[in-house]
Amino acid sequence: MASPSPAEVKAAADKPGAVLLDVRTHKELAAEKLETRKFKHAVCSLDDCTDLMKRAEELMPDKGANVIVYCRSGRRAGKAKEILEGKGYKNVINAGALKDLHYL
Repeated sequence: MASPSPAEVKAAADKPGAVLLDVRTHKELAAEKLETRKFKHAVCSLDDCTDLMKRAEELMPDKGANVIVYCRSGRRAGKAKEILEGKGYKNVINAGALKDLHYL
């Protein structure tokens, strides 16, 4: 599947109830974060998404809402997307890298 365009990500993020989810490490989050919108945070690595798996329903109770996931490069966001879809989330978008979200 092709990556969503910036316009598609922005449209999804602008929908009521949409959640932006940062899945980078605590250290990465402390160094740089999304400044233009509110976001939620759960750690997810390629090897371990325990934090996200445990906290998904707490962070995003509406499994029908748009969930826009991002990280440093998009790889962990892709893993998080798989995890969330496996938990029943219907509208998960891998927005890729934080550095590319300047349009939000």
